[in-house]
Amino acid sequence: MLDTRKTLHDTGILDVIKILAANGANGRLDITAGTTEGAVFFKDGQLVDARVGHLTGFPAVNAIASISDARFNFDPSVAPPLVSSISPSERVVLKQFFGIDTFDANAAQDEVVYSDEEVTMETRGIPVEEIPTPIPTPIPEVVPSRSLYRGALILGLLFIVIAVAAVALRNMYRERALPESVATTEQAATTEQPVTAEQPTSPSVAEDVKTDSPAPLAADQPVAAQDLSGKWTVVNTVQKTSYRSYEALKIGFDLSISQNGKSFIGKGQKVSENGRSLPANSRTPIEVKGSINGNRVEATFFEHGAVRKTNGRFVWQIDKAGSLNGTFNSTAANTSGRSAAKREL
Repeated sequence: MLDTRKTLHDTGILDVIKILAANGANGRLDITAGTTEGAVFFKDGQLVDARVGHLTGFPAVNAIASISDARFNFDPSVAPPLVSSISPSERVVLKQFFGIDTFDANAAQDEVVYSDEEVTMETRGIPVEEIPTPIPTPIPEVVPSRSLYRGALILGLLFIVIAVAAVALRNMYRERALPESVATTEQAATTEQPVTAEQPTSPSVAEDVKTDSPAPLAADQPVAAQDLSGKWTVVNTVQKTSYRSYEALKIGFDLSISQNGKSFIGKGQKVSENGRSLPANSRTPIEVKGSINGNRVEATFFEHGAVRKTNGRFVWQIDKAGSLNGTFNSTAANTSGRSAAKREL
């Protein structure tokens, strides 16, 4: 059974996860750092889910990746959870940034799986105190083929009904609601006035309505993603944090974005705190990678601090002026809050 502080300090928890993945491990990797406890679940060498403190799924993996000193213990007798809290888009980010393959437990929870393979793990170069004989996973009860087919058919029909209802509700909402007016980072959001039949529509609103109108745009014609390429100023306002001195802190970044289709990458640095410019030796670099879906922008960022590397996530909406407004969360002192980005002229 793997349980040593030296192993994690020398190799890093991501290396341990990759070793378990390379050996097709099934079970749970327990992680203890001080009073914080976490766990990573595996099935056939693929990551199913993760938990650390009050975090689950993708945020938990981010937190685990930043741990530099902890103890770990792998238990192959623990079965992974039937439902994963990691979304499909977050699976792509885990593969691109961490090189971690994930198992979609949500899609495979109705399947019957038989496995008599023992869990083996390559431990060359890693101190090992004890490796117990793996406990075989109990074979689940065999479901009659006719009942399984009938259940799958009913589940498929239910998914189709839900998808049709979701599309109908989305179209009704787009026809009745105008884009929400979003304030800048220094001002609170103002209430948007509804557009009546007699009021003229602004050019940006007319453009949004045009994308849903069947007359000027064919049903199968793709809508080009907005181009975010250029230089941006990003300001994060901390609203929640585990470190009291960070409360209400406004952190400014200079960011240069390069877009290719609906995907983009960006590089920059932290330049200010509460409007005060930082000296050159305090400007930590930041890397961003994300995608655009309509007016929604999602991105993962990595900040290379002086002590350790932190990471987090942006979720923005593109407003009528072309600015980005939304939220952020970071593993640095568990901060989260408002985020706004404005293109430099």
